[in-house]
Amino acid sequence: RIQILFEVMNSLEPGSKYSLVQCGELQVSHVSPHKRVIGKVFGSINRRWEKHTVMLTDTQLYSQEKYGIFSMPIFLDLIQHIDVVTVSTWEPAINSAVQLRFTDGIVLLQASSPYERDQWFHSLLWKFNILNSKKALKLTSCPEIIAKELKSLVNIALTSQLHDPQIWTDCLVMISNQLNHTNSLPPNALEEIIEALGPALGQLNPPTPELCDFFSRYCRDGPCAATAVVVFAPGVHCILKHNVDFGRYTYIRTFARDFIIALASQDTCPENLPCFIHTMHSPGARCPHPRVLPNLMAVFLAAIWSAFDTKCTYRRNSSVNLLLGSNRNDSNGNNKLPKEKVTTCFMRMIDLCSQHDDWVKEMAPLMQPIPFPEEALKYKPFVEGMACVLKRFAGDNRAEVRECIFPMREGKESWIQLIAPDHNYCPDNGEIFCQIVRILLDKAAVRRKLVRLLGHSCLDAFRLMVIRGDEFFVKMLSEMVESDVIEDKEQKSEALSTLRSNPEGERLYKAMCDRQTALSKLAQLGGPTKLAMPAHSTDSDVEKILSSGPFGNLEKLSLAFTCVTSDCAKHLVKLPNLQHLNLWCTQFGDSGLCMLAEHCTRLRSLNLCETLVTDEGLQALTELKSLTCLNLNSTRLSAQVFEELISKLPHLSSYDIRYTEACQSKEGTFISNTIDKQTNGVSSQSSPNVSGGDKSNTVESPFSKYRSHSEDTDEESETPGTNGVEWSLNVPTIALSTANNDNIVNSNSNHLPVRRQSTPAAFLSATREFLFRDLGLYVSMSWHDVM
Repeated sequence: RIQILFEVMNSLEPGSKYSLVQCGELQVSHVSPHKRVIGKVFGSINRRWEKHTVMLTDTQLYSQEKYGIFSMPIFLDLIQHIDVVTVSTWEPAINSAVQLRFTDGIVLLQASSPYERDQWFHSLLWKFNILNSKKALKLTSCPEIIAKELKSLVNIALTSQLHDPQIWTDCLVMISNQLNHTNSLPPNALEEIIEALGPALGQLNPPTPELCDFFSRYCRDGPCAATAVVVFAPGVHCILKHNVDFGRYTYIRTFARDFIIALASQDTCPENLPCFIHTMHSPGARCPHPRVLPNLMAVFLAAIWSAFDTKCTYRRNSSVNLLLGSNRNDSNGNNKLPKEKVTTCFMRMIDLCSQHDDWVKEMAPLMQPIPFPEEALKYKPFVEGMACVLKRFAGDNRAEVRECIFPMREGKESWIQLIAPDHNYCPDNGEIFCQIVRILLDKAAVRRKLVRLLGHSCLDAFRLMVIRGDEFFVKMLSEMVESDVIEDKEQKSEALSTLRSNPEGERLYKAMCDRQTALSKLAQLGGPTKLAMPAHSTDSDVEKILSSGPFGNLEKLSLAFTCVTSDCAKHLVKLPNLQHLNLWCTQFGDSGLCMLAEHCTRLRSLNLCETLVTDEGLQALTELKSLTCLNLNSTRLSAQVFEELISKLPHLSSYDIRYTEACQSKEGTFISNTIDKQTNGVSSQSSPNVSGGDKSNTVESPFSKYRSHSEDTDEESETPGTNGVEWSLNVPTIALSTANNDNIVNSNSNHLPVRRQSTPAAFLSATREFLFRDLGLYVSMSWHDVM
């Protein structure tokens, strides 16, 4: 039936729209009826036109001048037929005329334009039809005939080209009066009338207050509620898919609310609500109508406020009460909804909307700060219904969705605080709170940041759960204390006392103290300050090296051109003084980067050139507030994340974003950093202008393993004719060039100078091996080129 109604609505051609005319200047003429052609010709020759200001009412036509044809009013019930005069070959003046046929002749109404002629024609036709319908309804008491006349009247209103709210007001007043006077109208006849009115919702934008309130009445009450749900569905779809000002047209929102409640009240079909939401969203992954979700949320929130807030009542105006009957309201004129029914219905609707991935992102900002009345938050079933939605928010992969659970600003309660066990409105003993915290921890990219948020907003709830003996919160409180996220000394002291009151907490506290002591001893033991792993080293090799001795003083670590992955991050976080890290050309990814950002907060320089990191991991770098040098060359960095890094890293003074999306959308400033010339030095980012005379601008290359271990100072120089040769690798052409004198290297920004003191044969072999194995290129070089 819904499909048939959609087809009826689509079959109605819009055409030209006219307003209902009430007054206008017309040329009027009276024509005597002639049956012969000769009579018509002589009648047109002797025809006289009169100018009148014609007024149109519900029952008659009259002129303000009151002379000639309009010396007496023309009553509409005497008209036999209304038509538009066709083109006349012998009288072109009457091409734009409306013809009113009576028993004793014809009256022609000539307008100044075809548009005005059609406007008068449709207005007269509407008044004529509604007057005839009133006469027919007065003369009969048969329910079938009454239903047929009312249905015919609705069809005339639908097909009329008058675009005026007055026609629906007239139509609904007639229907309402007839239904109030006719109590014996059978249900099937009433269903036919409601079904005939259904397409009117799609034709009027916005629908009239009378139409919406008339429909709301049959959505809420009576045996026709099931029929109303089916009939009004296409019209509700049209309302919710368009830009509707619910603040101005509150009656439309009330009608949509009553329709949804009626939809949920149909016990015979429990899948009504899921089908309705699925239809509104469309089968695709994304909803093609951007206004659907905001309109739905406006209806949901208004319904919940009207049911729970004692100050929020819906009062109809007097004309609507007269139209629908005064028995629709209580003694105060208020129309309040039962909170149990509203909670069951609209919490189900919110949960269904949150199941669509594209709608979740739009719903999250609407839920913060909490948009519901306090009376609703005190109602236990309401908060339990919201728990499913909050779990879905907490398990979303997008950080902006998860953040809606936490406070946006001071003084505003958040959802995580509302469901905390120490809150007055908590619906249980903390089970929902525990589930959501676990989900948040599983989805968090930076665990330390989440722990800090939880510590700032829910520290008392964590302490209460520890006192009650919950092992999960005992571990979480221990992590808060060890991570030093509790800044207030008194709160930290209270947390320690609470932790030690639990046997498991006491054990964790002692283990934490032992770890802190071990870290202090490790820092005191010392060890090297610099370390470079050989090429092709793996995660297990890094683990063996770092576990072989103390590295408490290690500040610079180079893993460039090794085979390490994100798994090695769990060993790197054990280095308390690590400040410079080189991961150039490794398999390091997002998960390892998030771990580094969480624990290695003292990092000052980081080289991620040609790694597997993406925006998801790079966003975690905002926690490294001490970072001054960052190389993101040839990574999957977007412009949005780059802007975020620039804004949140206050000490970042140099960076390299070449060959990234951010570089294409923004001209970056590339500042070279000085490279340590030691064999174990850590290279930072490259410079676009490399000068052979300045060694401070050299950039470490994959051939650095062929350097001499005796190269350690900036005062070292090469002289022509010695074994010391400076090489440069041309990146775009992959060609090898040499400079044999004065250590001069091509100043092209794409040449990477490499110093070596080994034999040319070893250097040539390494070069060809690197190009063929790692780049898939075969380069032919002769000994003459090398020398």
